Amino acid sequence: MGVFDGKVAIVTGAARGLGRDYTRFFLQDGANVVLADIQGEAVEANARELQATDRVLAVSVDVTSPTSANTMAEQAMKAFGHIDILVNNAAIWGDLRSVSLLEIDTAYWDTVLDVNLKGALLCSQAVIPFMSQQKWGRIVNISSGGAYKPGSVYSVSKLALNQLTYSLAQQVADAGITCNAIAPGPIYNEAVQRQYTPEAFERIVQQGMIKRAGTSKDIYGCLRYLCSDDAEWVTAQILHVNGGAMSRL
Repeated sequence: MGVFDGKVAIVTGAARGLGRDYTRFFLQDGANVVLADIQGEAVEANARELQATDRVLAVSVDVTSPTSANTMAEQAMKAFGHIDILVNNAAIWGDLRSVSLLEIDTAYWDTVLDVNLKGALLCSQAVIPFMSQQKWGRIVNISSGGAYKPGSVYSVSKLALNQLTYSLAQQVADAGITCNAIAPGPIYNEAVQRQYTPEAFERIVQQGMIKRAGTSKDIYGCLRYLCSDDAEWVTAQILHVNGGAMSRL
């Protein structure tokens, strides 16, 4: 028996990187999985690779569009009959180090906030009515340790996502839905590789208590808990998973 046998999990940003890995882990734990991403061809290719056609659905979604987010939820309902888990993983990182807030283009600012913050809200709004009907649901927003490092619109968006998590949790608690966030630390994924050389990234890793980079499995272990029945009394929390790279007391 898998932890999520019979459950339906939607993962946004599932075309590549951590989001793609989460879908595989959910599938291994018995869930039916909706791979959602604006890169429709990529998630369809990922779904084919999983070779579990009756338990996997690929959906092209623009998380910044209410219509698109609602269509994603409707497609999940049509395919599986219910929605139990939403992982708001879709995000834009951009160039963390060279785009000063004093000089940032407002269109770029809007794009990052639209995807990283509004996208999580719209996707949550799309699934909450279905979760409310069954009096059970799990929403997990993928935040970042970067929320607490000043200097970029990405940091602003992720700190705001933490507040969104807290606020949503309060408003859906009576419906049997929990809402939490995970803030990963240093993981050398595709987005990080575009920002840091291996040497620069290793210096960041060595600042932590556990002297290794994180993996998608590290994050999924926490995701697995927050989405399970065991976490029924856990909501409005920001779980920092970073090998001790940053502690918040």
